Amino acid sequence: MKAKIQIPQEILTAIDYANTTNGGMSEPNLSITQDEKGYEVRIKAAGLGPDSFQVDVLNNRLWVYHLLPLFADRPDGMDNLQTARTLGNLFLPNDVNVDKIVAHYEQSTRELNITLPYNHPTRNFRRHIDVYIE
Repeated sequence: MKAKIQIPQEILTAIDYANTTNGGMSEPNLSITQDEKGYEVRIKAAGLGPDSFQVDVLNNRLWVYHLLPLFADRPDGMDNLQTARTLGNLFLPNDVNVDKIVAHYEQSTRELNITLPYNHPTRNFRRHIDVYIE
């Protein structure tokens, strides 16, 4: 007789479920460089292809993640049970133009490259404002 495992949602969100059940995972290699055009984030994660990476901007943070299925043998009607595994959660500096962030995957190096261009109109911007007395 096969036992059904019922895990409350509250517990799944509070523990590192994928690492606990799968016996561990390799850590991604993440590097950040800066040049005259902006910042570049490079992420290399073992076993992930170009379609696996997800990149979101949430408020002033860059969140890079991929989705893992919760169970190898999914019960009927539960085909979409997945959990997000964070590869990087980075604070975005004020000088980044969030509308022009671009991500591409390089097949030759098997790395995800995210370009964060400067927001040139506000970079090193300074203006004196006179105070008027009424």
